[in-house]
Amino acid sequence: MKKRMIFALLVIFLCPQAWAEWEEDLGKVVITATRIGQHDYKVTGDVTVIDREQIEASNARTLPDVLQDALGIHISNNSTSKTSKLDIRGFGETAISNVLFLVNDRKTNSIDMSGADLIQIPLESVERIEIIRGAGSVLYGDNAVGGVVNIITKKGAGAMTGQVGSSYGSYDRRASDVELSGEKNHVSYYVYAQDADERGYRQNSDIDARDFNTRLGYVFSEFLELDLEAGWHEDKYGQPGSLTAAQIEADGRRASMNESDTAWTRDRFINFSFDVNPWPEDMYFGELVVDFSYRNRDSYTDNVAWSSDTKNAIDTVGINAKYIFDRTIMDHEVNFVTGIDYYDHENDIIRESMSTTELTILKAECGIYGFLEYELFPQVFINGGTRYHRADYNFNQMDGSDDLSQEPDEWVSMGGIKYEYAKGANIFLDIQQTFRFLATDEWFNSITGVLNTDLEQQTGVQYELGVKHRFENQTIVSATAYMIDIENEIYYNPTGGLFGWGANENYDKTRRVGVELGSRFNLLEFVGVEPLDKWEFYANYTYQNPRFKKGDYDGKYIPLVPRHQANTGMIVRFLDHFRVSLSGRYVGSQYAGSDTSNALPVVKPYFVLDGRVSYDKDPLEIYAEVNNITEEKYATYVSSYLTTKYIYPAPETNFNVGLNLKF
Repeated sequence: MKKRMIFALLVIFLCPQAWAEWEEDLGKVVITATRIGQHDYKVTGDVTVIDREQIEASNARTLPDVLQDALGIHISNNSTSKTSKLDIRGFGETAISNVLFLVNDRKTNSIDMSGADLIQIPLESVERIEIIRGAGSVLYGDNAVGGVVNIITKKGAGAMTGQVGSSYGSYDRRASDVELSGEKNHVSYYVYAQDADERGYRQNSDIDARDFNTRLGYVFSEFLELDLEAGWHEDKYGQPGSLTAAQIEADGRRASMNESDTAWTRDRFINFSFDVNPWPEDMYFGELVVDFSYRNRDSYTDNVAWSSDTKNAIDTVGINAKYIFDRTIMDHEVNFVTGIDYYDHENDIIRESMSTTELTILKAECGIYGFLEYELFPQVFINGGTRYHRADYNFNQMDGSDDLSQEPDEWVSMGGIKYEYAKGANIFLDIQQTFRFLATDEWFNSITGVLNTDLEQQTGVQYELGVKHRFENQTIVSATAYMIDIENEIYYNPTGGLFGWGANENYDKTRRVGVELGSRFNLLEFVGVEPLDKWEFYANYTYQNPRFKKGDYDGKYIPLVPRHQANTGMIVRFLDHFRVSLSGRYVGSQYAGSDTSNALPVVKPYFVLDGRVSYDKDPLEIYAEVNNITEEKYATYVSSYLTTKYIYPAPETNFNVGLNLKF
């Protein structure tokens, strides 16, 4: 551990990091797409930005709630928001390991199969959300196969302000929070705390969660700034489990066959970021920022029915550094970034079940990358990049077995071209290689606890063609077509492993083909209605065709991926203080989880409609929300085993009311 830390401290001076933020009439900055600050209309790729106003106008109580209405996003859960999983571009059961989550450019995916914990990012502390649909392996490394989501949190600015909020909703949901922010004498501060408790729609689906987050900044001089983030999260929750159709018929959708199964999580982090721009005002030779982070995450699951309990303790030390050069040279735009991402993880796994597992998995990983975008001709840009990424795994078995190790590494590259044919509009084509290394607990069988070090790392390539057009301030439309080919995709084979009880395996080849269409309209530019201050409408559509190629399931659809998805909604603001929003989402039919042979009937499609109304006049905001207005009976997640489907019912019509007092 110490040797790795010393190595990391040496290399950060070779490849440091930075970002810049600025705004323009055509859109807000997007920093994640190229790890260089750029206006959203200039970014090459399929990118969506959800700003603070859109978040406040939505019915969202948690991060998954607001993400489910975005283009190309599919959210599923096991009847609780704690178990929410996000999929981009059709990865189904392995989506949690193929989509990368960042908070202020800091990686939050866990190194085990639990993925990113979406509810521990309080929605009130989020300033905006940036979503990249498609591969990001060259710039971000592991997990960035289907897409990247970066959460930008609030920073303090101006005079001190604050807010106290409280809400109550269906299933005895109670929440309260407090927020304080401001800036004085070169010091900015933002502090947020939340307590939320709900009984849940189903029996044993309760969640009790608490959060504390702070973000502090200090400007030493025009050449140096410090940003400090720290957070603490704790939750306890029930695991209601699945229901068969027969159990729903007999006991109802809200029943649970697992009323004693519980789990808890404790997660703490701290991150220091140094932003350095040491050059005189009349000179520019690039910018750099260096990030140091530490995270400690403990989780525990108690499955009474299977007499199984598992504890995971994960410690992560990270150092990220990046150097940016972003200027116009001889009338040609040059955007260059190079950097290093280094993480050192330790995962202790203690499992009691039919077999006892006590195992420590160490994973040290380091990626070095570079990316260049160059204006070859007026409005014509070419780009290219590459990354070398290596991971060292060590498996220390506490039963006295011989320790094992693995040392996978990958080179991935990308290239593309973009034509900015009008202000705020571009057409692009790119090709990018991808990879994903195994999660720490994918190496061993969850039933037997036996290590399987014969698994291969996942690799692939993505082809993408898209266009984004902006009609002044009235309309934004986008269209993107893609194809992703993956070799050795890591998946769960329900009939594999010992006694055919299931195991993680590599599949020969998979292919995903899709189209994403998005649009947003400012209707007041077309129709002037005097009482209205804002009237915005959006509509999105996604088509996905993910299939196994070669092997036992050649030609079959990958489970848990809807072929068709659509989102639509509008936001209306009138008489200065009133706001009404309405949103609907359609999720098409899909095969149940683990139904890799497509033997069972598909899971039926569903449409959910939500609405919100609010009144906001300083210092008070009052709001009321209704979710699932049409009382749709549906499930976002359905699994299967042999000939039986196992259903996780979602809530029917429910409400939430609340108020915020500002000071």
